[in-house]
Amino acid sequence: MIITIDGPSGTGKSTIARELARALHFTFFDTGAMYRSFAWFVQNQLVEPTDLQKVISLSADFSFSIETDSQRAKQYFVGQTEVTDQIRSESISSLASQIAKIPEVRESLVRIQRKLGHSSHAVFEGRDMGTVVFPEADLKIFLTASPEIRAERRYQELLTRFPDCADSFNFSQILQDIVQRDHNDTTRLISPLKQASDAVLIDTSHLSIQQIVHQIVELHKERVRRVFPKMKWSYWLVYSCARLFFRLFFRLRVEGLEYFRPGAGIIAANHVSLYDPEVVSVSCPEEVHFLAKESLFRIPILGRLIRILNSHPVSRDGSDAATFRLILRLLQEGKKVILFPEGSRSDDGRIQPLEKGLPFLVQKAKCSIYPVYVSGAFEAWPRSRKFPKLRGRMTCSFGPPIEWEEFEKMDKKEAMQKINERTREALCALKIQTEEMRPR
Repeated sequence: MIITIDGPSGTGKSTIARELARALHFTFFDTGAMYRSFAWFVQNQLVEPTDLQKVISLSADFSFSIETDSQRAKQYFVGQTEVTDQIRSESISSLASQIAKIPEVRESLVRIQRKLGHSSHAVFEGRDMGTVVFPEADLKIFLTASPEIRAERRYQELLTRFPDCADSFNFSQILQDIVQRDHNDTTRLISPLKQASDAVLIDTSHLSIQQIVHQIVELHKERVRRVFPKMKWSYWLVYSCARLFFRLFFRLRVEGLEYFRPGAGIIAANHVSLYDPEVVSVSCPEEVHFLAKESLFRIPILGRLIRILNSHPVSRDGSDAATFRLILRLLQEGKKVILFPEGSRSDDGRIQPLEKGLPFLVQKAKCSIYPVYVSGAFEAWPRSRKFPKLRGRMTCSFGPPIEWEEFEKMDKKEAMQKINERTREALCALKIQTEEMRPR
């Protein structure tokens, strides 16, 4: 999913885009870093910025990538060389401003931006993201604010950063500069600043960063509901009835749906009750698949219902290889599959060590993991009880997705261990969060 944030200077685009990406656990693409990286490349090749033909030629050979280190910090690479620190100098910023005006350079870098954008869920900010770079973006935001408000923000920023130079700052001059820049941006021939016809306009004049981010997160939730494929009518009917049952008798609450995205993925849940598969299924906004014992399908009504809910029978005598092939096929078809990586139901409600099946499937399918914690199911139907209770409270909490790219460059054995560690940590964090919020 791609979210674009455009608007004139002083509207808070960069801060809002960064905070939004953090809230949604999307990738934030700093397009300015890309232009500065290309400027570094030009400088490193000893090419003068006034030599347009050579600069344009270099743009065709420019290789740019972004990686995330163990502390989730961004690292920028030109080819195999990390340039994260080198591109922050004033000389590189100045050079980037010069070469960004070259149409052929912009075209080359736009192609790279599109390639990067379509490889992950991302937030892009700029002045032409929703109109030129990603006209097909899933959600477009256009931020605005009055020139006076933006000038005041810039004035206060300068006072904070350079208090010793306060006497040299002139509010009227700052306001004049902003008005002139708006004129230049909106009238330039190449990629002028303008609101896309399908962009949502947000006036930031009297809103805090947190209020704006919250507003966009809510818009994202609405768009997510639209982009999920429609359920089959039979699935929807059983899904709706089951959801109503859990809401009426267990006051089921679903948290964290903003992390849920279209496409293939493994929903990794804790396992404490026979209620778990049904609760997780009806908490998802799209059709999902799960595995069930073959014997359950012989029960007349239950067997029919769970088959409609995309449950797949697994024989106790069947091989692990056959099960893995089934799950991989579903993932390769773009489906989501519910797995219980602990392997069996917990006797005491605690999260048990995870088995090796989950990391094996993640490595083969190269898909995201959606950690989810179900609270209240253990009290309703623990392993020690033959029959379930028919009242109580339940919460199904989704956490931030764990992306395959986080483990891509590790060797196989290390990746297997880290995938299980990260998943168990995510489940434990969700358990703490959910239990703290649970009504007493």
